[in-house]
Amino acid sequence: MVGPLDGIRVVEVASFLAAPSSAALMADMGATVIKIEPPDGDTFRGNRAHLHVSATTNYVFEVDNRGKQSLALDLGKTAAQDALHRLIASADIFITNLTSKRTEKYRLDFETLKQIQPTLVYGHLVGYSSTGIDSERPGFDSTAYWARSGVMGLMGEVGAPAVQSRPGQGDHPTGVNLLAATLAALRLKEQTGLPQKAEVSLLRTGLWTIATDMQLAMNLPNSTPSQFNRQTHGLLIRSAYETKDKRWIMLTMHNVPKHWPLLCAALARPDWSADSRFATNAGMLEHGTEIVTELQAEFKSKTLSEWAGLLDKNECIWAPAASLSEIATDPVIVEQEAIKTLEDVSGKEYRIISTPFDIQGADVAPRKRAPLVGEHNYEVLIEAGFSEAEITELAADGIFTLEH
Repeated sequence: MVGPLDGIRVVEVASFLAAPSSAALMADMGATVIKIEPPDGDTFRGNRAHLHVSATTNYVFEVDNRGKQSLALDLGKTAAQDALHRLIASADIFITNLTSKRTEKYRLDFETLKQIQPTLVYGHLVGYSSTGIDSERPGFDSTAYWARSGVMGLMGEVGAPAVQSRPGQGDHPTGVNLLAATLAALRLKEQTGLPQKAEVSLLRTGLWTIATDMQLAMNLPNSTPSQFNRQTHGLLIRSAYETKDKRWIMLTMHNVPKHWPLLCAALARPDWSADSRFATNAGMLEHGTEIVTELQAEFKSKTLSEWAGLLDKNECIWAPAASLSEIATDPVIVEQEAIKTLEDVSGKEYRIISTPFDIQGADVAPRKRAPLVGEHNYEVLIEAGFSEAEITELAADGIFTLEH
């Protein structure tokens, strides 16, 4: 099988998660991705403490950098910038998350690079914007995507402490957004023959994820959504309930006339099914809170495994709040090969989350481990047309090292 991006060359100047994750997915699809990083490596290589990572291999770094080549350059030096320009001259796509001022400082802005490669596709990941208000404000998924976009304000229940995002929770959907925008720009370049720039922000990606709520807030001010309160929001069959063994079940049953009798059958509560107060969506909204406490008590009477059989038997729409260990062995995850196995630099096998989509008949999957810092310095420069003498001179000038 061939990869959808076989033959495409990508140069990445980015750190942390969102932009590198997008380039990693391009590598999964067959693109040659060259990661440019400082001589001491991408900052996230050593960013382990808050992730409780103590192993020799940084497994978190692996997921967003698998399948790439690494060229370590000191971009503070003009000769390194010149060398990178020669590399970009033969690239199809350039990916970065540098702020606009930093792209200008390193001569990596779109206006400069499109003169070097007239059909370049430039993918820019930003926190807020590349120009104008807050274009230079540092943006991370926890601030730009999670907090400022409005996602954080809608999470959790009323009166509870603010819910913080998990590491990378906003970065990875933003990376997929950048992938989509960049490939659309690649198609546009093919149609027009002109260089293209795609820009994606953490802020707007976060906003898109809550578009359903925002549409109501903007157009029906009196219906502005807020945090859930299971005691008052009424739609108690689209909510989570705790079981006897302290697990949680998420119900998602929107059509009350259809779904309420099914749930009542699973709960062995025909009296609720026969109660006219709960027979319609409007009735449930008006009277649902009257039985929410009883409903929670019912779920606490049995374990998760006991409820699983009853809910499935009665065709209820539900899912367990799965633990991380359960996800890895979920039959659907296993069947779809959503987790792959790669080998680290020592040859030891480790597990890695695969590409979040499949393309029938195409080779789409992680190919190999993430590179060591500067692991491919020599071969990348040779392939870019540098002579042995030029490479030796660059190394002597401290632009990079031939050792890794």
